[in-house]
Amino acid sequence: MNPSIRPFTINVPQQEIDDLKTRLALSRFPPERSAGWEKGVPVNYLQKVANYWQTGFDWKKQEAYLNSFPQYMAEIHGQPVHFVHIKSPDANAIPLLMIHGYPSSFVEFLQLAEILAKPEAHGMAAGVSYNLIIPSIPGFGFSIPSHHENWDMIRIAALFAELMTVLGYERFAVHGTDMGAGITGMLSAIAAHRLTGTHVNTDFTSITGMGMLPADTSAFPEDEKNTIAGFRNYEKNETAYLKILSTKPQTLAYGLTDSPAALLSWIIEKFSTWTNASKALPEDAIALDLILTNISLYWFNKLGASTANTLYDSMNMSFDWGTQSQQAGEQSWQPPKVPSAMAAFGGNGALLKKLLGPMGNPDKWSAYDEALHFPAMECPLVLAKDLHVFLGGVAGK
Repeated sequence: MNPSIRPFTINVPQQEIDDLKTRLALSRFPPERSAGWEKGVPVNYLQKVANYWQTGFDWKKQEAYLNSFPQYMAEIHGQPVHFVHIKSPDANAIPLLMIHGYPSSFVEFLQLAEILAKPEAHGMAAGVSYNLIIPSIPGFGFSIPSHHENWDMIRIAALFAELMTVLGYERFAVHGTDMGAGITGMLSAIAAHRLTGTHVNTDFTSITGMGMLPADTSAFPEDEKNTIAGFRNYEKNETAYLKILSTKPQTLAYGLTDSPAALLSWIIEKFSTWTNASKALPEDAIALDLILTNISLYWFNKLGASTANTLYDSMNMSFDWGTQSQQAGEQSWQPPKVPSAMAAFGGNGALLKKLLGPMGNPDKWSAYDEALHFPAMECPLVLAKDLHVFLGGVAGK
């Protein structure tokens, strides 16, 4: 094993678990003004989940589950990088780098990893296997503290390219979601010569967040005009968090670091808004213990501040491709010539493809009604099969 890499085991001290429970017990909740979600997380709902987090959720059980995956720490140019590394016995296994988003963590991909580690056992075609590498973005998970002041997506892409070099993978494929999809795009720009393929998932929340809604919808049929109007309503009512993160992350960080109730409300709102519309509550789409495991990592590692600052960096990034890529030790930017795939979730696939413009014309396009922003947790088997078809074909060579 490379001397810069060491095995890693999660072990949160009981004192910190007790402190979390005490803080939850002492939480002060505002009076209920609305039983619905239109103003944010309803008080009665948050009290119920906070009470379960305090009295019913078993962190040590979830910690044992996390530790069932082989985890490591690397130090690259002074930055701690935490990652899961599941190696296949197959000498021809495809190295697959999987990059999570916000407000999640490496936990987002664990169910997907369990499937991809044994694809045939889950009904997928034989002959394709994977070495799975799931890093924590700097400021997320256990990739802390942040060594640099500026962790924009270009710098993160360069860091992960170096991680793959340290692990001995000269060529590899990438899957990304949310911010991880952006980092995947940066890898295509600075390290296209190393990539066998890129696969990302998208949905209407991602496209809306990227500012890709047309100002003029006169050329769209009536049903699509109505759908776009719904997207605009989402843009108006559900994207204020981006404005806060891109302007004043430090102000937000105090509450997310000091109050578990504040952290819970901030993150679980996204698991309500960004899961399939057919699900009434976040836990109807994703197991509540999985959601709380992710949130607990944010709490124990004080990630409210570091993740907010990483988001700030990426949302205020410059695009000095040549300088950045040369500093990263990769080739200068060129139009990506990498086999690509995009999977759209949550319905409206044809419209999403149209709104994406040139980005909506990858080598492989798929659209699903299931899930929304978190398919790796909402429908991991569907996502795994889409990845497997792509990587076993155009990108798996």
